[in-house]
Amino acid sequence: MTNGKLPILVFGATGRQGGSVVEALLRARWPVRAFVRDAGAPKSMALHDAGVELVQGSFDDTAAIRAAMRGTYGVFSVLPGNLVEEGEVRAGSAIADLAVESGVAHFVYSSGASAGEKLTGVARFDAKPRIEAHIRGLPITATIIRPMIFMEMLVRPGFGLDEGRYTFFLRPDQSMQLIAVEDIGKFVAAVFADKTRFGGKTLKIAGDSITGNDLEAIFTQAAGRPIAYGRFSEEVLSANPDLGHMAAGLDAGPLADHVDLNVMRAINPEVLSFRSWFSGSGRKTFDEILRQAAG
Repeated sequence: MTNGKLPILVFGATGRQGGSVVEALLRARWPVRAFVRDAGAPKSMALHDAGVELVQGSFDDTAAIRAAMRGTYGVFSVLPGNLVEEGEVRAGSAIADLAVESGVAHFVYSSGASAGEKLTGVARFDAKPRIEAHIRGLPITATIIRPMIFMEMLVRPGFGLDEGRYTFFLRPDQSMQLIAVEDIGKFVAAVFADKTRFGGKTLKIAGDSITGNDLEAIFTQAAGRPIAYGRFSEEVLSANPDLGHMAAGLDAGPLADHVDLNVMRAINPEVLSFRSWFSGSGRKTFDEILRQAAG
């Protein structure tokens, strides 16, 4: 790149969120540097071929992270979902600390919409507010984004589509907000482009609102036959801490706090509705589940 911009370092660049951020930053003509575990892996090589500078290392390799941050304008931090709570907190906090040490101008951390001010006792959710609190105490311009429920989460095996029904933690007439993973990168690119506006902010991001009844109608039309919608039973929600927490969050928690979609569209004019997303990449996964069931 020859536009004079300093690079942005992206963690998780071979994953869904990080990959979305890399794509959006490249479109916005930012130089991008990616921190990867294996620079020779196919996904890493694809990034290199797209013009991304690669730095290989692990979360435990402080020297590699420090080297990756050298000379950068910004850092995008997202952590994999397979870390235990203490490991995630340790890695997320260390990345932020090294950004301060390296003089990074703008630090963006991707948390989660289920993260609230109170800890839940569910490790998968509690690491993120702890990292948020650590970042807020640092002398650095930081933006925390909290993506709402991923649209991709709704079309995957395990919710009954292979049995001609759909079961989720949403009540039939209850509204929840969603975001397509590809839109996360567009929001992050907008955040890096305007540090004055977004620095110091915690920003929930969403692309659409939808109900269980809406899902029944959309899936029924797509399948060409009835797909009845139902909420998980209380027994199932009680037995599964992740699902139970998300259901409670929709009833009276962080997920019940809807963002203004007009504001979202002003930040990201390309933001996808669920129907638009489903008619594209989502439909392929949906059809594959139905084909496997039929086979």
